[in-house]
Amino acid sequence: MKQQLQLLARLQEIDLHIDRHEGNLARLPLEVQEIARSLVVLRREMGEAREKLAATEKDLRRKEQDMAVEQEKIKRSERRLLAIKNQKEYNALSREIKLGKKLVGDLEEVILTAMTEMDNLNKFLERREGEYAASEESLNEKKAEAERTSKDAEEALSSLKRERVALVHDIDDHVMKRYTTIKRARGNAVAEMANGSCSGCNMAVPPQMTIQVLKQEECLECPNCHRILYVRPENVPELNRLQA
Repeated sequence: MKQQLQLLARLQEIDLHIDRHEGNLARLPLEVQEIARSLVVLRREMGEAREKLAATEKDLRRKEQDMAVEQEKIKRSERRLLAIKNQKEYNALSREIKLGKKLVGDLEEVILTAMTEMDNLNKFLERREGEYAASEESLNEKKAEAERTSKDAEEALSSLKRERVALVHDIDDHVMKRYTTIKRARGNAVAEMANGSCSGCNMAVPPQMTIQVLKQEECLECPNCHRILYVRPENVPELNRLQA
């Protein structure tokens, strides 16, 4: 049983390495996709902002032209006003000038608002362009990392899985079945017993069971987390090693 427990401990190490490599193989493409999606969102936001900026600028130019026309009309009316002798005509033209100046004032407010909006849009675009450049660089780095990691992980997985097959071949079927069942339920099926405690749940192992685990004559489970307990060879008391 001592050899079986050592094989189980090594099997768990291999399974942990396999899980890590498979996790990396699954994680990195998702990270690449997430960055790519963020770039799509940024491109859309920048496109919308540029369209809005162009429309606002076009409207601003039109309003500036309208204001220039209205200001020219006011100047002409003010020159005419100087030559008018009829009070009625004078009053009518004065009202026209007053309305024209109010319109110019309203246009000035609209123009200022448009200029502020354009300024904000330009700042927004500048920020988004910076974010886009950083995300694009990150995407390229993540793609390169994914390629490197995938190659390394696939090579490591190939070697680990070969070793796993050989190990499983040497493990008794009933022991392997227990390992598989516990692994499915607990994640890790094997836990080291050190200083009288289970490393899987950090709970103390009963003294009598501690002695039995140290003897390595049975496949024993932690009474708390039900993981298979084992001890490292260097932690087995000298007497037990001699007996083994």
